[in-house]
Amino acid sequence: MLVVALTAQIVRAEEKKEPARWKTRVEISYTNSSGNSEAEALSGKLETKREGEVNRYFVKANVFRTQDDNEETANKWLADIRWERVLQKRLFAFIAADYLKDKFSGFEYRFGAGPGLGYDIYKTDRHSLKGLLGIYYYHEEFSKGPRNKDDYIAGKASLNYEWQIFKNVKFQEDLSYLVSFKDTQKYFVNSETAVEFAIQKNFSFRVSYTVAYQNESPSPDVKNSDRVFFTSLIIDF
Repeated sequence: MLVVALTAQIVRAEEKKEPARWKTRVEISYTNSSGNSEAEALSGKLETKREGEVNRYFVKANVFRTQDDNEETANKWLADIRWERVLQKRLFAFIAADYLKDKFSGFEYRFGAGPGLGYDIYKTDRHSLKGLLGIYYYHEEFSKGPRNKDDYIAGKASLNYEWQIFKNVKFQEDLSYLVSFKDTQKYFVNSETAVEFAIQKNFSFRVSYTVAYQNESPSPDVKNSDRVFFTSLIIDF
C-alpha cells in the first residue's frame, strides 16, 4: 500500500508540472521624415524560444531597411536558430545555424552551421551570463569585390548577459566573435547593447545600439563597420 501511495504522489506531481511553453517576441522600429529630404527606416525582429529542463530552442529573425530620397541605402536580413541540450546542471551542447543577406556590406548571402558547447556561467533572479563556443562551416557569396565566393571553417565565441536592474528595467548585452581558421585576419565582431523599459505586461520600450565589424571587407568600397541606434516597441506573447 505504501508503494502504491508513493507512486500516486509521484504521478500527481508529474501532472502538476507544466511543460515549457513557447514564448514569442515582436520588435518594431519605424521612422519617417520629410521636407528637405525624404528618409525612411524600418527595423523588425521576431524571436521565439522554448526553454525546457533538457531541451531548449531559440529562433531569431530580423530585417533592417532604409531609404533616403527614395534610394535604398540599407537592406539587411538576419536569421539564426539554435537547439541546446542540457548535459549537466550548467553545461550544455548545441547545434546552431545562421544566415545573413546584406548586399551593402558586400554579401549576397552568408550561411553557417555547426555544433558547440555552452555554459551557464552565472544565473540568479537578477543576473544571467551564458557563454558559447562553436565550430562552424561557412559559405559566402559576395555582391561586391573581386571574388565571387568563399568557404571556410570558423570558430565562434559568444557571451549573452542580462541584468534585471529594476522590476521594469532590464539591461542586455550580446557579444560574438567569429574567426576563419583558413585566414585569421578574416574575423567578425558583433555587439548589441540594449535597455528595456516595461510599459505593461506585454509591452515594452527598447533602446539599443548595434555594432557589426568585419576586419576584411569583400570590397574596398565597403566600410568595415556598421553602427545603428534603435528605439523600438516590443510585444511579448
